[in-house]
This record gives sequence, structure tokens and C-alpha cells, in this order.
Amino acid sequence: MKRQRIQRSRSFPTRAFLVAISVVCIGLAVSAGYSFLMLVRFRDQILNSQGHNIAAAIDRQTRGPGRRDNLAVWQAVMEEGLQANRTLVAFIVLVDRSGRVLASAGEASGDVPGAPSKPMSFRQSALYMFEEVLPSPLHARRGMVSEPDGWRIRIGLYTSPAASIMRQAYVHLLMAGVAIVTLLGLTFYFLRTLRRFLELKMREESERHLAALGKMAATLAHEIRNPLGAMKGLTQVVQEELPKDYSAQALMQTVVSEAERLEQLVVDLLTFARPRDSQINRFDVQELIAGVRDMLQSKLAEAKITVDVVSDADSLIIQSDENGVRQVLLNVLLNAIDASPQGGVVTVAARRNEAAKQVTIEIDDNGAGLGDRDPEELFQPFMTTKVKGTGLGLAVSRQIVERLGGSITLANRPEGGARCTIRLPVGVR
Repeated sequence: MKRQRIQRSRSFPTRAFLVAISVVCIGLAVSAGYSFLMLVRFRDQILNSQGHNIAAAIDRQTRGPGRRDNLAVWQAVMEEGLQANRTLVAFIVLVDRSGRVLASAGEASGDVPGAPSKPMSFRQSALYMFEEVLPSPLHARRGMVSEPDGWRIRIGLYTSPAASIMRQAYVHLLMAGVAIVTLLGLTFYFLRTLRRFLELKMREESERHLAALGKMAATLAHEIRNPLGAMKGLTQVVQEELPKDYSAQALMQTVVSEAERLEQLVVDLLTFARPRDSQINRFDVQELIAGVRDMLQSKLAEAKITVDVVSDADSLIIQSDENGVRQVLLNVLLNAIDASPQGGVVTVAARRNEAAKQVTIEIDDNGAGLGDRDPEELFQPFMTTKVKGTGLGLAVSRQIVERLGGSITLANRPEGGARCTIRLPVGVR
């Protein structure tokens, strides 16, 4: 529970930081998008203004008696307007209400009716299409239908004069994108560093806690071992002196049995308090699993439980502490056997993970599972669900596995029962 409270207290600022970063990134993206749209709109306003001024100038020059409906006049005025605005205008086209071309000047793509279809340069390919309906002449509004009513002028404008605005828009967009990517990269780096730091701090706290427990356990073990051995020895002497059918023989045997159980507790305490040095050698994990299963044959026969060993390779050679791994497998298998009902099956699956350079061992039982308990609690010293358990088996197992650079976890199986997963590196120096 303490471990969970620490994790929750430390995850709160991390979540707050992620929320803040998300808000900043969204704000940058929205601001960049809005700025881009505003600059595009500003460019369009500039080009529209240029197109309107050119169209207005052409409209003024075609006014007057005999000029408005004279297409030759329109052609001459449009060519003059094109020459006067050669750096701004690619083409000018006059069309009627139905879209029929009446006059044109300049070069355009085939998409514009009446304009010659010729290959266009890169500068010409970036055009802004401006179109404006010409105002009807006064006498056309008085009913003279022969006058040009509904004519439209189309102007292809080069966007290069407003290119600086678009460059600015794209620069703003690019800068915002770079800022967001950089911010996300720094966030990822910060969170990874923070996670490693918190894991290190939690490991240090756990090691300090275990060290304190270890000192206490070592003291208790030494204080208990000698009087316990004397009590057991004296009881056995009295048993030998008394007749076999003496009424107190059963009581004295109980004393001896409990003394032996306490002796095992003392051994576990000393193992936990003073772990032995690892002795690294090469061995086959499959052979080690088979050997541990053979060691438990009498217990398996008594409980009528079968241990099935499954592997994805003929051999799984690793370099590690063989005796330490044997002790871990023995502890976990004993727990699985105790948790399984009579006639149950315990499955041990071993496989190699080439990508992670690990060997994974999964031990499944078909017992009641872990229930709602936090699996991490079961790795705490003196935490046990057994009536006669010491609560040190899993704590010692984790101590050994982590010393070898691996990990050990517990979880409920979806189909029922519990699973213990042991991950060991292929090579330990």
C-alpha cells in the first residue's frame, strides 16, 4: 500500500505536467494555424486590390460613345493594360454572361477560355485568378439591351509580388511545427529521465527498508537459533528416554516439529538478511527446471499434482547464478503447488526472447488466484497467505532475481489461477 501511495503521489505532478504540455502544444498549433490563415487572407486582399485597380482602369478607358461595345477597343485597352502591368499580370480575358470569350491579352493555361494553351514557367504557374463583373453602362440600365450587360473581366495575377507574405506564413507555420516537435521531444526525454529517477528513488527506499529488516532479521535469527536448537535437542533426548507408548510422546513430537519449522524460519531470515554472493556459471534452464521438479516429486505425489514443462527450444543456455535461480524456482513452484487443488496441474513454460536477450519463465497454477490483492504486497517481507508460511520466499526470490538483473512479477490469469513471470538476462557478468 505504501508503494502505491508513493506512486500515486508522484504520478500527480507528471499528469499535471503532461496536461500543461498538451495545452501549450494545442495553443501553438491553433495560433500557427490562425496566423497562417490571416496571412493568406491578407495576401488575397492585396491581390484582389491589384486586380480591382487594373479592372477599374480598363473599365474607365472603355467608356465613351462607340467604345463600350467595340471589342477592338477592348482588345487594345487590355493589351495596353497588360503591357503597363507586365510584372503583375499574366493575362486578361473578357467574357460575356455565358462565358464566351470576347477578347484576351497575354498567355494563360488552357483552363481559361480563349487564352492560348502554352507551357508556363514556374513563375507563371503560381497565378491568382481575379474576376470582376463590369458595371452596366447607364443606357443599358435604361433598356438598351444591345449594350454589354453582365460582361466579366478575368485577370491572372502573379503571386510573386505577395510571395513575401506567404513566405512569412510558411515560416510561422514551420517555426510552430519545430517548436511543437522540440517540445514533445524534450517532454519525452524529461518523462523518461523522471521515470528512471523515480524508479531509482523507489529502489533506494526499498533497499533501505530491506536493509533495516535484514539487520533486525539477522539479530533475531542469531538470538533464536541457539535456544531453539537446545530446546529441540533436549526434547528429542526426552523422547528417546521415555517409552514409545508414553502418553506425552505425541506432544513432544509436536514440539520437535514446531522447532524444525522455526529452524526453517531462521534459515530464511538469515538468507534474506545476508544474501550469499552470486556464483556465475553457464547452465541449461530446462535442465534446472527438470531438476527442481524431481526434487519435489514426493510433495507432488502427496498432493496429486502434475507439473508440465513446456519450452520453445531444445536447450536454453544462460550465464547466471545457477544456485540462486534454483532457489527461486523452488520457492515459486512450492507456492504454486500449495495454491493448486488436489489433482491440479502446474505449468512451467520457458522461452527465449532474442530481442531483449532474456529468458522468460512462466509458472501457472489453477488455484484461486491472487484475488483483489496487490501483487506487489506479496513480495514484501513477512507477507504471506499461508497458515505456516514465513512470508520470505517471494521476498528472497525477488532479491535474487533483481541481483541478477532480472525481474519477477505476479498476476491473475484470465482463465483462473495465478501466474509468476521470471525474466532473466541471458548473460550476467
